[in-house]
Amino acid sequence: MYRRRLKKLPPIISAQGLSKRYGAAPLFQNISFTVSEGDRIGVIGPNGSGKSTLLEMLIGRVKPDSGDVAIRKGTRLSTVAQISEFAPGVTIRSVVEAALERGAVPEAERASRFAETLGRAGFTDLDAHAATLSGGWRKRLAIAEALVQAPDILLLDEPTNHLDLAGIQWLESVLQNAAFACVVVSHEWAETTAHSLKRRKSICTRRKNGKSRWRTVFTPNSNGCAADRKRGLRRRRRALIKRTR
Repeated sequence: MYRRRLKKLPPIISAQGLSKRYGAAPLFQNISFTVSEGDRIGVIGPNGSGKSTLLEMLIGRVKPDSGDVAIRKGTRLSTVAQISEFAPGVTIRSVVEAALERGAVPEAERASRFAETLGRAGFTDLDAHAATLSGGWRKRLAIAEALVQAPDILLLDEPTNHLDLAGIQWLESVLQNAAFACVVVSHEWAETTAHSLKRRKSICTRRKNGKSRWRTVFTPNSNGCAADRKRGLRRRRRALIKRTR
């Protein structure tokens, strides 16, 4: 008796040989990696090292000077921009309802998904105007807007900007327990958070002699993950306390 072998799906995203320069200085060169089901990828590096540009290439908004990006046919892709802005007059309710429509979510699933996503994100007044929310709550809404579409892959650019500690912990929980793959751009957060994410794969940018250097690091879960996460949370808590003094 022979078992039928399940056909292995191609990667959700395959990036091969990506290079980009602005003027004479190369931003990055010959970057290759793939994103498959369940992957959590942190693109980590200092400001100006090309992290957001790489993410824009994956979305298709920026073309590489060389190399190419292939996205698997039928992939549901959601993004969260670095700056979360909403048009005047739109409400929390209308933002998420529009996202359900864009994501072609079946009508029968919309009510439950709407309630579950906004409830877990902590929203209560759904008729509040999105543009009047604080920076942290606008970021939460932008993340909820992406999540409600049930993506196969979620791309986030500096998602902890403006989030308080509770918001960061909520986001970490979402990413750790989600079925979708994700790519997170961060100059610091992903480096500490990625330790607690399953199948973590980090693409790191480093500055050396004024130049950016990219490398790929594969780090499986270990017994030290919980301690690493607690140390990261303590550092962020101290930073938040310092900013509020």
